[in-house]
Amino acid sequence: IDGEIAGMLNFKASHKRKVKHHGVFGISVLKKYWNLGVGRIMIQYLIDWAKEGGIIKKINLSVLEENVNAFHLYKKLGFQVEGKELRASFQGGEFLDAYYMGLLLD
Repeated sequence: IDGEIAGMLNFKASHKRKVKHHGVFGISVLKKYWNLGVGRIMIQYLIDWAKEGGIIKKINLSVLEENVNAFHLYKKLGFQVEGKELRASFQGGEFLDAYYMGLLLD
């Protein structure tokens, strides 16, 4: 935005035949660009790219339980909770749990 990188998204899938149909993404948006739709645009681009390519049939992610805004965005985009990882992260002297989420593309 105006020459500044507002965020980034990376997606990783395997080349192995049995698991190349799914991958995982991570996303980061600069705080000053939160709540402007930047994350939604990047994730929707990933979903559209995956659907057009025809190889990826599922997109996975994990999100810390305390990241309520991200969690709600993922739900709005169709991701479903598939599980929970206890003590996924240690920040500020406390353990944080994370949700595993997935989006089926077919």
